[in-house]
Amino acid sequence: MKNILIISSSPRKAGNSQLLCEQFKAGAEASGHKVTLVRLAEKQIGFCRACDACMRNGGTCILRDDMHELIEAFQKADVLVLATPVYFYGISSLMKLFIDRMYPIWQQLGCKEIYYIVSAGLGTDIISRSLGDLDGFVEHLQHYERKGKIFASNVMDAGAVRSLPIIQEAYRMGQSV
Repeated sequence: MKNILIISSSPRKAGNSQLLCEQFKAGAEASGHKVTLVRLAEKQIGFCRACDACMRNGGTCILRDDMHELIEAFQKADVLVLATPVYFYGISSLMKLFIDRMYPIWQQLGCKEIYYIVSAGLGTDIISRSLGDLDGFVEHLQHYERKGKIFASNVMDAGAVRSLPIIQEAYRMGQSV
């Protein structure tokens, strides 16, 4: 059994990347894994102040918000799923906020299996252009293996993935962890 952490940065409860996360979760749970699905939109997370206090005090951010619990869940996870919609050729602001707030432990991110779930209203070319922030974060892990990716392109309307084969692909990917 693996401990899986899914970080969903969709601001919409029925957004395409969120629905794909839920299917991934269902597949992984069906295979006996422990899964935590976090919707960043439901968390209180402040922006990094770049004060470097965390570098002086052993890696604890001075902000008192939900990021402390997310860092703890991150540290316990064997598998990390990063899920984001693409806005203006980039990851969502919620995902960028999460990545920035991992700064207190950036030198001890550990080892993880990595999965990406990315949705976009246009073609896969904008998805490819948006991966720099995700890749940059993942490449700071001591060791990682990208195990899978789901790219849902041309899904502008919330929930559009429900009628596409990619929804079953998300379930199967979760099942195969």
